[in-house]
Amino acid sequence: MDQLELLKKDWKNQDKIIPKLSKEELSKIIHRKSSSIVKWIFIISILELLIPITLSLCSRKLRATDEIEKLGLTNFMNIFYGMVFLVVLFFIVKFYKNYKAISANSSTKILIQKIIKTRKTVKYYIWFNLALIPIITVVLVYQTLHSPEIIAKNLDNLSILTIWVLSLIIMAIVVGVFWLFYQLIYGILLKRLTKNYNELINNEINLQNI
Repeated sequence: MDQLELLKKDWKNQDKIIPKLSKEELSKIIHRKSSSIVKWIFIISILELLIPITLSLCSRKLRATDEIEKLGLTNFMNIFYGMVFLVVLFFIVKFYKNYKAISANSSTKILIQKIIKTRKTVKYYIWFNLALIPIITVVLVYQTLHSPEIIAKNLDNLSILTIWVLSLIIMAIVVGVFWLFYQLIYGILLKRLTKNYNELINNEINLQNI
């Protein structure tokens, strides 16, 4: 019992020694943390924008464009890459605006709103990227199955059903890999952002109860 009482006294003494943060100090700390997180989201999204550009350049060097031309997908791929570029650029602008808004010296209420908005934007961005994989897979398989030259050379021993099943399995694996990648990269950042959000909410509730 004596040891327990000593431990309690130590804890009480520590509470006296450790300074408690005020609302303004806590808000400033969370502002800095949130601003840093959104900045990293912004940087990563810029790096991802380089992916379709890099793929386009590599496809030309590897003469993959010849196969695309045989499938009659040259115009589609040009439009597809253009749309992806514009949509990703739109998300990058949104991330940048969120970063600037959170970096500004705004109120706790506004910071909470910006964190919620940023989380939604990131989730929409992830779902958009994942949706690209099924779209491009279906188009490529469909065009391949309607290309007599390619079927005669490579697919004469496979049924159409088998091709679709194999393609869907590969597509599911690729989507799964990308989903894990996004959970690893953006998931960690979103968890930290959610933690900041919860700290702000708890701080507001505690102040209201005082």
